[in-house]
Amino acid sequence: MRFDIRNFIRKWVRKLLPRNSVEKELKVQIAISGVMDNAIQLWKDMYENHPPWIGEKGTLCTNLPATIAEEMSRLVLTEFELSTTGSKLADFINIQLERELTDLDIQVERYCAKGGIVLKPYVSVGPTGMPDKIEIDFVEADHFYPTAYNSKGEIMSAVFLQHKRMGDFLYTRLEYHEFSGNSITIVNKAYRSEKISSYNDGEEPIINHPFDEEVPLSEVDEWAGLSETPVTIGNVDKPLFVYIKTTKSNNIDNSSPLGVSVYSKAVELIHEVDRMLGQIVWEYDSKEAAVHVSEEFLKTDKKGKPVLPEGYERLYRAFDEAKDKTLFDIYSPDIRDDPMFNGLNKFLKRIEWNVGFAYGTISDPNELEKTAEEIRTSKQRSYRTVSRLQNAWEKGFRHLIDSMVVLNSLYKMVPAGAVEVNCTWGDSVLEDTDKEYQRRWAMVVAGKLKPEKFISWYFGCTEEEAKEYMPEVLPAEFPEVE
Repeated sequence: MRFDIRNFIRKWVRKLLPRNSVEKELKVQIAISGVMDNAIQLWKDMYENHPPWIGEKGTLCTNLPATIAEEMSRLVLTEFELSTTGSKLADFINIQLERELTDLDIQVERYCAKGGIVLKPYVSVGPTGMPDKIEIDFVEADHFYPTAYNSKGEIMSAVFLQHKRMGDFLYTRLEYHEFSGNSITIVNKAYRSEKISSYNDGEEPIINHPFDEEVPLSEVDEWAGLSETPVTIGNVDKPLFVYIKTTKSNNIDNSSPLGVSVYSKAVELIHEVDRMLGQIVWEYDSKEAAVHVSEEFLKTDKKGKPVLPEGYERLYRAFDEAKDKTLFDIYSPDIRDDPMFNGLNKFLKRIEWNVGFAYGTISDPNELEKTAEEIRTSKQRSYRTVSRLQNAWEKGFRHLIDSMVVLNSLYKMVPAGAVEVNCTWGDSVLEDTDKEYQRRWAMVVAGKLKPEKFISWYFGCTEEEAKEYMPEVLPAEFPEVE
């Protein structure tokens, strides 16, 4: 029986931290359906190569979801640059960004897999005991619950979850951000689970009561500096955290403010690919070459059973001469791998289409049977997918930097000042750079494009800077441009 994905998403899945417990402890109502909650869990399990169909006979889990998420992250960040200029405050923020965004590719990969991510800045205290830097928490989709959102679908209030395993206990911190009017109220609470005594198959602890006992925040060193009482920040026009979601339409719960995985519309296809690859492996195993040898030519053990040559047990197979007079028989059937791989490749192309990749991204690029127009259309889909994700992240970064400015105004780490955000993504993903180089160079040679414009495009500099790169005397074959 094949795995039914729709039923999996619809049924309730028991999670480590049940949402009803969160609602009870904070006296809030979570604005996310059980269906959406389960879908996030499904995408997470698939990304971690633990899909629910992992136990199906003959199915080989290929970790294709992680490959898709990683490749999408690479395309999004290929030429990404972010900086702030304009004042000492801008320089300060720039230093924070350079330090906190070193693993951005990993965070974008997980964002692609789970449908969204929260960037939550906070102030940390230095060796002197004074606030001296702004750090950023990246909260993945399975570690926060929205509680309120506006008419645009922007999350305004949310609960964030953090876990800490210490000895035989699991400590859980709930951080609740409530935005109301022009102020934000932040509540932090810590809990200790009952003693952990059992484990599941994945060696992860089974926690039946994660909120068994509320404890002081100071019981965990990393949380010791947090306020035990609610903190209110006034004179703000938006939450200090920013939720960045993928740009695909939510086909799981269209009323939800949450994003969906980049492979949300390819789940069943991925399941089919895992099944097909298992069939291909079985085809190789079942058609493995062998030599059938009559038991007459083999030594026997003490029980009279034939003993195959040591080290060649997979090659030789014994048979009873009485049943078959053939003394030797070579078993080497044809393997049907070509048609099977062709079928697999067609499914990979369907996944590419549903994900928003160009053909040949995860499928075999040497087996493209599409027309030139179809290939061009698929590339345009990839360009559009990547550019929309880039736009979502740029908007999120601008919100993040605004929040960092607010935090600095509260803690006065550096003087206030103008902050100009410079965010660039490059264009190598949106065009074939080699072909574009040849095209523009041909225009220069033909005298239809100024050399400084060509150099400016190639090196990403201004035309004035490009002129400094150019020799004073142009090569003879280089056309003069008026």
